[in-house]
Formats: sequence, structure tokens, C-alpha cells
Amino acid sequence: MQKKRSVSLNAVRTFVLTARHLSILKAAAEVGLTASAVSHQIKKLEGDLGLALFKRSHNFLVLTDAGRRLYDDAASAIAAIDRSTEALSRDQNEIVVRVSVSLAVRWLIPALERFKTVHPAARVRVETKITSDISLGTCDLAISYHRAGSTPADGEWLAADMSRPVASPALLAAAKYQGMGDLGRIPALQCAQDNWDWSLWTRTLGLEPGVINIQHVFDTDDAALHAATAGLGMVLAPAFLTEREIRSGGLVALPGFGPVDLGHYRVVFQRHENRMTRKFRKWLGEEMQRMV
Repeated sequence: MQKKRSVSLNAVRTFVLTARHLSILKAAAEVGLTASAVSHQIKKLEGDLGLALFKRSHNFLVLTDAGRRLYDDAASAIAAIDRSTEALSRDQNEIVVRVSVSLAVRWLIPALERFKTVHPAARVRVETKITSDISLGTCDLAISYHRAGSTPADGEWLAADMSRPVASPALLAAAKYQGMGDLGRIPALQCAQDNWDWSLWTRTLGLEPGVINIQHVFDTDDAALHAATAGLGMVLAPAFLTEREIRSGGLVALPGFGPVDLGHYRVVFQRHENRMTRKFRKWLGEEMQRMV
């Protein structure tokens, strides 16, 4: 009788994360290991199985047929195990939500007290990510972002990203901005990878790409909005991310330009959610409607 192969569950978990990101560095960051440790676990798993799970070429990872089959089977199983163990360690009033840093700081956290007023027994744990590419993982809910034109299958609609350029009144005055023809006088701030948002904005409005003059680059919307308030340049943002600064007069929408649809936010949630999570998900939609 052939001896059954035995593999490490931790190695399978590490493989699933690496396959999801197609990046050893991103998988290592998520599990808190070094890239070399992740690489070692995957090579050990491949050795135990006697199969190559990835094709490696010029620092890019591609799943082999065997790797794709293992990922399809193992990803849902690992997620189920994580959900079960997580559920045993916390009660039904705790909600774990994963969201980008900017959305958490500028919208979700300031609004949480309103949820607690209605549901005082609830305990909300917020996990933040710098990137807007948010995966659900073992969390109860996640708020993910999708560029205009994408058609994600998971989750439910939360809000459109109707963004417009905002800048400090002092910067507009110093640049003697009068209207659309003066757009080139206002330096722009970049906070999206590859500057895709400004590119989409200019294409949608039929503007020449060269009219946008990028002066500074930031890794989050929140950092870029702080820079805009300090007068360093204009930034693209939806109204619900700039409510505080618009209300205080620290930022104003650039005269002559209306909002442009750059994408949308979705709420992704576990198939088997508890009652408090359902209430929180319903509240998210109501709160966003109140803001837009």
C-alpha cells in the first residue's frame, strides 16, 4: 500500500497567500515572515508533493496547472478553517472589518460612534491596509475599491468614487486661478499607482494629458489630502473623503470642474455572517448614503 504524502498545513497556507498575490514579498508581509522563509516553505511543499506549483521567470510568479488545482481546492478550505477558529475565539458582537487606511481615517472611524449609539453592544475591530486592493481574508467584512469599467463578482455596491480636484484656497489665489484655462497653473499631487486616476480624469474630460503637472507623490489618499491642505497642490478625491476640509474651508473644489466617475467601493462579506455583522453592513450603506 502506497504511503500517503504528508504536507505542512502552514506551508499550504503560505502557498495560498503567495498564489493569491502572485508575490512572495506580499505574502511574506501578510503572514509576518521574511521572503526567504516564504520561499523556503513553498520549495519544501513542492518537494513534498513532487510537483512544481509556480513557474518563476524574471521575478514574476505564474501558477502551474498543479498549482492552480491546489489553489482552487485549498483556498476555500484554508478560509473555512480560519473563519471557524476565529469565530471560536470571539463573541457574536465583535465585527472585524478590513479597509484602506485613507477610508478608515477619513470616513469609517469618524462615523463609528453613530453605529455604537444604535448598537452599544457591538465591538468593531478595524484592520487597515495602505493599498486599496483589499481582500476579505478571515475578516467579517472588507471594503474593496474597483476602478471604473471593472466588473467584480463579489460583494455589494457601497458608493461611487465621484472624484473632483480639490486644492487649498490660498494655492488657487497665489496661482491667480480663474477657471478651466488656468488648470496648468496648479501643481498636481499623485497618490494612485501609475497615476491612473489623473489619466482617467483627463481622458474623460477630453483634456490633454500634459495639462497635469505632477509635483509630489504620496502612497495614500490621506497623505495627499494633508499635502493639498498645506498648499502643495491639487488632488483628486470624492466628497466623502474631504468633508472635514471642505467644511472648514481648508480645501475647495476646483472651480470649473465637476466630479468624474473613477470607480466604486464594494462591501465584501463572509457567506455565513452573524446578526451583528449584517446590521453593520446595512449601516455602512445607510451611512454612505447620508454622506453622498
